[in-house]
Amino acid sequence: MEPSERPTRKIETDAELIRRVADEGDTGAFEVLMNRYHARVYGLIMRMVGDRERAADLTQEAFLKVWRALPRFQGDAAFFTWVYRIVRNLVVSDHRRQAARPKVALSLDRGSSAEDERMEVSDLSMEPSRCVEAEERQTALVEALNGLSIDFKEVVLLKDVEGYSYEEIGELLEVPVGTVRSRLHRARLELKNAFHRRVGGGADES
Repeated sequence: MEPSERPTRKIETDAELIRRVADEGDTGAFEVLMNRYHARVYGLIMRMVGDRERAADLTQEAFLKVWRALPRFQGDAAFFTWVYRIVRNLVVSDHRRQAARPKVALSLDRGSSAEDERMEVSDLSMEPSRCVEAEERQTALVEALNGLSIDFKEVVLLKDVEGYSYEEIGELLEVPVGTVRSRLHRARLELKNAFHRRVGGGADES
């Protein structure tokens, strides 16, 4: 058979895979779904909790909940939107169990791998003094973000790190777009003020 005549393998849609899992309990179909979304889910959880081991455990727990709940998925929202709501509930519960605000690791890339969660601001070509200054500012930024409430932290991560639109965030969080805009404005202001306090940048703004 000539290379051009080789049959191409069909890539199944989420809907097709979900149907196989829900109707037939097809573990192979679920594994495909899990592989498709694992890095994205892990990346979101990692940025919220800031701990690799906890993020890995919560990711595993999230997909276990997805497996159990999938037969009840009605398709009235995008699959990842539905998955995100499960993830969010887990993170909030974990946050309460820890009785302390979780740390956050920023990433510039959506769906980054487990080996690339942190945003590197240092440029190796910089002079040593500039590298130190950049690292100090990065530390101040992460600490400021850690100081936000979980609701504010979440909306900053979704908009400014993950790059979701206001409409997408509203769907994920099940709140109106106006609420997303208001929450993001307040979160950014808190973050800015907290960052400036840490780097000696002046008083709060309103």
